[in-house]
Amino acid sequence: MLRGLTVSTLVHASVLAMAVLSWPHKKSDCQRMIERIEREEPGLAPVDILMRLPQCASVIDVPVDFVEIGLVTDIAPIQKAEEPEKQEEAVPEEVEETPAPEPDEVSAPEEEEVVIPDEEAEPEEAPKKEEPKKEEPPKKKEEPKLIEKQKPKKDDDNLDFLNDFENILKDKAKTERRAAPEEEPPRIDKPVLKDVQQTRQGAGDRRGNTASLQAAMRRQIYVCWRGVSDLPKEDQIDVEMRVELNRDGSLKGNVELVTPRSRPVGRSGIAVDVALRAVRKCAPYQLPEDDYDQWKDITVSIGPTAK
Repeated sequence: MLRGLTVSTLVHASVLAMAVLSWPHKKSDCQRMIERIEREEPGLAPVDILMRLPQCASVIDVPVDFVEIGLVTDIAPIQKAEEPEKQEEAVPEEVEETPAPEPDEVSAPEEEEVVIPDEEAEPEEAPKKEEPKKEEPPKKKEEPKLIEKQKPKKDDDNLDFLNDFENILKDKAKTERRAAPEEEPPRIDKPVLKDVQQTRQGAGDRRGNTASLQAAMRRQIYVCWRGVSDLPKEDQIDVEMRVELNRDGSLKGNVELVTPRSRPVGRSGIAVDVALRAVRKCAPYQLPEDDYDQWKDITVSIGPTAK
């Protein structure tokens, strides 16, 4: 019973497999393209088809050629590139140095024949050359004769000489005193006193000019001064300050308090701060350069009643 069932199962399975294999199935795109190329170009090698359709490499059957490998490899020897023949460097021909022509031997001067005069013949008198007149040497100036120093005499003579010398000096001093005129004391003329009065008047003018400079500077400071009207009346104080300025009107140093001498405690100190801040804020100041000596160190007052 079991044997018949097994045989029946195998027969049916084989029939079903043959039916599936023989049943026509749908071709892929690669197969259709390969068949079209084979129809258009019959005899085309599979390798060429693979080169045209690389995406269908899994479908194309490419034959593989097996090459037998021998025991000894026949490899052509490596041919080295022929090195260019080095051209022989042309050796410069040695130029034969022609020896310099030897200088002609200097012919020895011919010896002049010396004629021996006859003893009997009297020698002719040679013409006398005019002797140049000898210039007379300039007369030497007579050198002053050195006065011989007198030999020191005895001690008594020396004492007499010193006494005489002292007497001469005393007489000379007396004559000079008599000859010197008595100097009169300088007199003070009236025009000099007038000049003194004029200079005093100039000092007064300078004080007036300083006051005008202080007023000009105060007007400029009030532009930056915000006032102290918000403070109580007893704290609205005038602040007097000493200011040092450069020639261009800028501040030279710190502003120094004159009145009050230091910042007071309380709301009065706010008035001092407002005045100091205004002086620093309005710099540089426009003042006449010709009067720089008067306003380079100037005192100015700021406040509700400052003048």
